[in-house]
Amino acid sequence: MPDKTYTTFIDTAGRTLFGSVHAETDNKLTVCNPVMITVQQQENGQMAVQLFPLFFAEFVVEDSDKKRYNYFTYDKSSIALGTNFAIEPRIIEQYEKVTNPVLVPNEQPAPPAGDTDPEVVKLFDE
Repeated sequence: MPDKTYTTFIDTAGRTLFGSVHAETDNKLTVCNPVMITVQQQENGQMAVQLFPLFFAEFVVEDSDKKRYNYFTYDKSSIALGTNFAIEPRIIEQYEKVTNPVLVPNEQPAPPAGDTDPEVVKLFDE
């Protein structure tokens, strides 16, 4: 996706949601990969912010650019849009990590030097 515009809003279930704006009209707001923002107080008095996808990317078929987008369209008359504030850049960074994870292949360790045959694991006694 090109330059993103982000939005924060509260839906009819009272969840604080965040995501990138895909499309917007006077009456509708379509958000790409929305997440729910939760805040929990830790034992030391600090607050922990967590982002949970509304719909997990693993359930979505890959797009032609190998990304997994999901879109939700909201009627603006039924949500409370956040205005006149900027989102902390760390929240945006966390959002990007949650919605665009970098998958690292799980590589098998190399066999010891001089050992070219893989280890044979016997499943049944003969």
